[in-house]
Amino acid sequence: MGWWRQITAVGRAPVMSAPEATRAEPVRVEDLYRRFGPAVHRRALSLVRDEEEALDITQDTFLAFVKEPALLRGGASAFTVLYQIATFKSVDRMRRRARWSGRLGELVVNDAGEPVEREVEAVAASAGGLEQVEAAQDLALLTHGEEPRTLTAAFLYFVEGYNMEEVGQVLGLTRKTVGRLLGEFATRARKRSARFEDGRAA
Repeated sequence: MGWWRQITAVGRAPVMSAPEATRAEPVRVEDLYRRFGPAVHRRALSLVRDEEEALDITQDTFLAFVKEPALLRGGASAFTVLYQIATFKSVDRMRRRARWSGRLGELVVNDAGEPVEREVEAVAASAGGLEQVEAAQDLALLTHGEEPRTLTAAFLYFVEGYNMEEVGQVLGLTRKTVGRLLGEFATRARKRSARFEDGRAA
């Protein structure tokens, strides 16, 4: 557990979110790890599907969190920030080895807030569905350069089957904000996917 000693050495100072800053008891990184470490690890594992890699991402997530206290600005909860960091770092690793497969299909945001059905297996990537894994890798390529919040919303909605309300609950956002984020992302991503399709056809 040398990595845990490294995290706690960096993070001895208390960590406070905007609402927590008004209270007397700040949150310590050790407490955050005990509370959220398993969930952060599960999030990473569900995306990269490798135990050792997921442990590395968990370590990197908490290190990034304690080194950048400004991430908590705007009233986001510690869990929401950790979840976004873990997703971002997991997708970054996926992107490094991803090859465009075309499995993701057209990115469409449904006005009703429900994920649009795509021709992929209705099974989570962590459960081993090849089509879902390839769709996730395609989305990893399409989210390059996106901010963590948008990237996380896109994965939850387009690959993992969350509806807009559920995405909003995870990220602490309104359904309207989620719809705007996804709509704007889908417009950008469709242009990017066209370039990947052209490259594959060449």
